[in-house]
Amino acid sequence: MYKIYCDGKLLYDPRAPELTIISGKVSLEVNKSGSLVLSLPATHPSLPDIKKLTSVIEAYDDGLLLYSGRPLLTEHDLYGTVTVTCEGELGYLLDSIQRPKEYHNLTPRSYLQDKLNQHNSQVEPAKHFALGTVEKQSMNYDAREDNQYTNTLDTIMNKLVDSNGGYLVVRHEGDIRYLDYLESYGRTSLQTIRFGENILDLTEHISAEDIITVLIPLGKAPEGAKEGAKLTIASVNGGRDYLEDAEAIPLYGRIVGTNEWPDVTVPANLKTKGQEHLRNMRNLALTIELTAVDLHLVDVDIDRIRLGDMVRVVSSPHGIERYMMVTKREYDLLDPANDRIVLGDTIQSLTEKQAALQKAIEKQKDAAQGVEELKASVSTISQEVDSTKQAVTTIDGKVQVLEGSASDVQSKLIDIQDKLATNGQTINALQAKYTQQQQAIDGILSRLEALEGGGAS
Repeated sequence: MYKIYCDGKLLYDPRAPELTIISGKVSLEVNKSGSLVLSLPATHPSLPDIKKLTSVIEAYDDGLLLYSGRPLLTEHDLYGTVTVTCEGELGYLLDSIQRPKEYHNLTPRSYLQDKLNQHNSQVEPAKHFALGTVEKQSMNYDAREDNQYTNTLDTIMNKLVDSNGGYLVVRHEGDIRYLDYLESYGRTSLQTIRFGENILDLTEHISAEDIITVLIPLGKAPEGAKEGAKLTIASVNGGRDYLEDAEAIPLYGRIVGTNEWPDVTVPANLKTKGQEHLRNMRNLALTIELTAVDLHLVDVDIDRIRLGDMVRVVSSPHGIERYMMVTKREYDLLDPANDRIVLGDTIQSLTEKQAALQKAIEKQKDAAQGVEELKASVSTISQEVDSTKQAVTTIDGKVQVLEGSASDVQSKLIDIQDKLATNGQTINALQAKYTQQQQAIDGILSRLEALEGGGAS
């Protein structure tokens, strides 16, 4: 059962007629703030209590905090219905700015701690974050210079998460709001999403829009370089400032792109990072969008499905049987049948699979060509056998007419034997595969033996 509170005051309870809502939807997504959209009737008693940016809106699912955020937008329609759109708690990090600063000997914990300290010093206590669990132990760079005035959330996402991977997760313990930085959500749901059982709809999206087959890696400009200059790999890559994916180019063509590592100052390190990045850019993005019923809603003993869970998905008609991560989770607070579960994955090493498939196709083409050549050879031999049969038939007639001309018949038989000897080598080579032709030839030889005996008599 869902309940919603505004600043600690009950806003929605399905058991209270005066606290009804027209619609309600919670959308959660990994590394996103998430949203809550509510539509309330004009008669709702708590409408005056909802204050943009300052109120705290919380949604609970059977006593567990599902969502917490603040109102950003209200809309009023012709009938007085008020639609309130809220953003999640990560949005508080948009309210502070990170000033330029140079870092050395960083760890993910020290970097995040510094960013949160700057954030907390600029905003009121209700928007503070304490640093929680940090599973990432090392950075992929040694020094970092943040030289732009960007908000804290974008800074952390662009400078840390996008470079190192992982997930930002907000966690509450008592009155303290923690920001965790995790390798993974670390939970596998015991429930299975299965075709014919709880899958209502399934759409598979495969995107190639981000593929790059030729990459120009860029690093930090050397000291004293001209404005706009960047470090390249030309000095350690035979004079070329780009890398090529030799396997992906035949499949997708030459698609040139760049990626910048503003903290890398050594060309060899830049090349290594470029090679790793290029390998990742060959993969197609696979997203499976499911409309499914969380069976926990039907039976509380069944494990619920949460954002970030690894869930086993089985759909034989679609050729799917794998564990996938829940990257987006939508809850319809009034009609759970409209819940949506989005699972995302990347088709790893797809290029290799396609290359192998292409090679297999080429082998099939070669085999098919060989079969066609073999068929042509068989056709030629068949024509020669037919010609021999016709010759035998002619001789047979002549034998009946020229019974007294044994020498003439003998001469004809010698000619036929010479012709059969010429074809014999080819016929013997195909004997195992083409028994029908061999039987025909055996019949001809038997006929010739009969003719030879008749001539001798």
